Amino acid sequence: MLIADDFGLGRGHDKVILDLLENRRIDGTSVMIDGDIDPQDMQRLRRVREQGAAVGLHLNLTHGFSGRNFHRPLGELLGLCLTGRLPQQAKSEFHRQAEAFRTAFGFLPDYYDGHQHCHCFPGLSRLAATLPRENGTWMRVPLPRTLGGLWLNLRSGGPKVTLIMTLTLFAGRTFRKAGWATNKDFSGFLPLDRPEAVARWLPRLLRARADDTLVMVHPGRADDRSQCPGHSPQSRAAEAEILYHQT
Repeated sequence: MLIADDFGLGRGHDKVILDLLENRRIDGTSVMIDGDIDPQDMQRLRRVREQGAAVGLHLNLTHGFSGRNFHRPLGELLGLCLTGRLPQQAKSEFHRQAEAFRTAFGFLPDYYDGHQHCHCFPGLSRLAATLPRENGTWMRVPLPRTLGGLWLNLRSGGPKVTLIMTLTLFAGRTFRKAGWATNKDFSGFLPLDRPEAVARWLPRLLRARADDTLVMVHPGRADDRSQCPGHSPQSRAAEAEILYHQT
């Protein structure tokens, strides 16, 4: 299963994801609901969901779309979570975004995940576990199942992956204890600031995946400057090119 993150991050980015969905190159996408989404693109997303694509909510506390809603830089947010100092304002954000998603689309997310995996941070995983759901709604856990998958993703994603996987080990237990279904396997850690590394490692991750592996991808356009600071648009364009031509 190939899932594209960050729908809503940029209109050029969104159109690449929609093209991939409509051509059945990817299986779903998660939406940053506070983004400036073209109403026509939202309609296209509803149509591909009717055809079987998964549409999830990309929970976000680190990318600031406006000054109205809580967000913090990744390092600061993680520090607040690790020290138990998460502001009260942040504690309602996940539920606000879930309700905004339901209002915009008319249905609850098919699944939840987190921008920069924030839904797996200490304290935030417990909040994510209380989100509204229906039968079949699941939660993404970014943790490979096998030692081979762990090693490959550590090599492709770099040292930060060790921390993410450690946090996810505990978050996954929280989700399952609360009765959530989760993916059984995961892959897709990549250095999005390095296009050449994406071009090198993404094909290897795709070739190594098992039938039930959830692979996280970040397709986009190199000329869409609204994408994440620190994440190379060229890397996202490289991902899109690989996905368009995968066999």
